[in-house]
This record gives sequence, structure tokens and C-alpha cells, in this order.
Amino acid sequence: MTIDLGGARKVLVVGNFGNGNTGDEALLARALTELGAETEVSVLSRNPRLVEWTHGVAARPMTAVSFAAGLRWCDAVLVVGGGMFGSGLPPLVRLLPTVVEATHRAGRATFYLAVGVYPGTPKPVLRRLRSAAMFGRLTVRDELSARTLGVPVPVVGDLALDLPPAPRETAELALAGAGVDATSPLLLLSLKALPDANHMAALRDTCLEAAHRWRHLGGEVAGLALSTHADYGLGLGHRDAALIADLGLGLPVIGPQLPPALAKAVVGRASGVLGLRLHALVFAAGMGVPFAGFDWEEKSKAFLTEHGGTVLGSAADWVDSTVVVAR
Repeated sequence: MTIDLGGARKVLVVGNFGNGNTGDEALLARALTELGAETEVSVLSRNPRLVEWTHGVAARPMTAVSFAAGLRWCDAVLVVGGGMFGSGLPPLVRLLPTVVEATHRAGRATFYLAVGVYPGTPKPVLRRLRSAAMFGRLTVRDELSARTLGVPVPVVGDLALDLPPAPRETAELALAGAGVDATSPLLLLSLKALPDANHMAALRDTCLEAAHRWRHLGGEVAGLALSTHADYGLGLGHRDAALIADLGLGLPVIGPQLPPALAKAVVGRASGVLGLRLHALVFAAGMGVPFAGFDWEEKSKAFLTEHGGTVLGSAADWVDSTVVVAR
């Protein structure tokens, strides 16, 4: 994959970055590797210091004033990320398709990389993304996004699939530090909050069933927290780590705030990954680890369909087949 920004040398990168979500940081990390060392980058971010520490690039706060200053500074705007037009995001991010198209008309080229465009995307957003597609300035992350747009557009897949993982030894240290016995087949559970109580109950019951069965077969179970906050504007009690603790199994927890390459390497040390966080599944697919999830969100449904993951029915059956493979 290459990113052709038409010779731009100063690029303002925009997305849901610095928000404590390892998946979003993985998208940024992969995009930065494609921009090249000669490109001067500034990232619009919720937490500029965190982004600068994680990625080694300049960052600026996600405010209207900072955004305007970034537009004056840059030659091009690069919007990176999945389904970033829903609830729970700052107004500036939700309105970016409108804002950046205006900046394009003012002389700033605007590009969209690996964007998720799913049923329910607001019509004004669809119009502006289709306009970007006509100029070759839009790629999407999956076939469902391409069908939703209804116009020819390159499908690049999830960027984090090709993100280089951290060294194996680093992952083993992280697991040991969390109290994980990585000498036994390891199941990683990745929970995430949804506003649907029935889905949350099903997620909890499935994870419990899988954990008990995996342990019964002699394996180790741990939680993988990929976000510091709950999605959909839910409260602190719905964070990934809190949901793992609520299982009542006393599981060790790896994360959150894992650098993306380390998170991918940790997943690579597992024998199976089960859960709802999309990038737990993405990292598993990228590392060749069996994975299973739920098709409750459009982006997860698209990923499971395109990459051969298991849509969970019987957790016990999936565990039995996965442990056999692991051994």
C-alpha cells in the first residue's frame, strides 16, 4: 500500500487519535509508515503528548483554533480511520467530512484513508465521501463500505493487518508482567461495551462459557483491554478492564495503553482470541491466531466475513476446536 498525496510535504493527519484506543493508534502507526520520512506530519489529537510519545511525530490539540492553524500550515489533510462518523466522538471529528471538503475548495487537498462507511452513515457525509472518491482521494477498509458508497473505490483492508509487531521477547515480558502463564495455551478475551443490554449479557455469558471450558482443558485465560474508555458515551464502569473484572474470574489483564505494535505481538502469543473489540480480531488475523467474534457491529461483521473469523454460536465448540489446534 502506498499513499499518494500529490507531492504534499506538510500533512495534517486527522482521526480519533490520542483517545486511549489501541486500534485507532494502530491505524495511525501504519499510515505514518506509508507517508515516508520526507513528509512533515502534524496529528490532530485528543491528547497531543500521548500521540507524540507513542508515534514520535508532532501533534496538536483537537480544537477548532488548532485545526484552523493546522490547515494554514499544511499542504494536504489526511483523514485516517474506520467508522468515525457515529456518536461518542467530538463534533469536530463528526463534522470533518464537511469541514475538509470546504478546505479542499480553499486549496487544501483532502484524502481519506481506510475509512469505514456503513449503513446509517449520514447522507451529507456520504455525499462528500462520494465526491472525494470521484477525485481518487478515498479508500475504504472493506467491501461493505464500498457497497455502501455505491461508487468505485479502492478497498485497502484494515491497516493494522500489516502493522509490524514488536519483538516476541517484548510481548513475553508484557505477559509476564501481567501475571500471565504463557507456557499454557492462552485465550485472550477482549470485551467492549455496547448500549444494547441483551448483547452485553450475551457477550458476558459467552466469555464465561469460553473461559471455563478453556481452563477445563488446561489452558490459561487473560483479558485484553484495548481502550481506556467505553464506546458510545457509556461511563467508566463500562471500560474494557472493568468488563473483564466483572466476569468474576480474577483474570489477569493486559493493557490498556499498549503501543499498537506491542498489542499485536501480545495477541501473537495467544492460541485464541475471542471478543468484540475489532482490533483484537484484526491483530489475531494479522498474526495467524484463531479468532471469534460477534457480528453485532457493521465493521466487525464485515471483517469476520472477509477474513474467515468465527461468528460465535457455541463458545464451547469453538474452544474445543481451537485448543486442539493450539496443541
